[in-house]
Amino acid sequence: FSLIELLVVVAIIGVMAAVGVVGYQGYIDSTKKSVTDSNAKAVHQWLVNTKTVRAAGIDTDPSECKSGTLDSNSTSNAASAVASTGCFGKIATSGGPFESFKNPYETTRKGSNAIRAVDSTSSVTSASSTCDTLDSNAKNGDIIIRVSGGTSHVDVYFCAKEGDTDKVLTKRDSTVSF
Repeated sequence: FSLIELLVVVAIIGVMAAVGVVGYQGYIDSTKKSVTDSNAKAVHQWLVNTKTVRAAGIDTDPSECKSGTLDSNSTSNAASAVASTGCFGKIATSGGPFESFKNPYETTRKGSNAIRAVDSTSSVTSASSTCDTLDSNAKNGDIIIRVSGGTSHVDVYFCAKEGDTDKVLTKRDSTVSF
């Protein structure tokens, strides 16, 4: 082989590697967003199941999720108590159903750092509002459970990169009322 032929082969390999790396990074980002969406779906499904079980008068874990604890008469500000210290604030702590949850973007964020419950009546537009609208500490890959209203309307959102924009808030399924 001559030097020119070797340079051409190296250049072709370089171009192929560059295209492959860009495609691979897009695949990784897409996978992380899909995992975050699946995690949000699991949390939403857990909420729906908990509501059904509680409606039958059966208590569920964590203990803060006992039947009758989410009604607006239980505290002066039921939404705030439920979000910060109640059922939704405890599902990702030790002993909760999502204690081993890991954020796919930042695997060092686990449990209650990655599933966050907030009391908020902020106006949110799915797929265009940023996660900071509900939680200033939210990161890509976090699940945000928003409790709003005295009767505890619960929405599940997830934070993920959308195009070039970081931390875009996306609503998962419909509102669950407790």
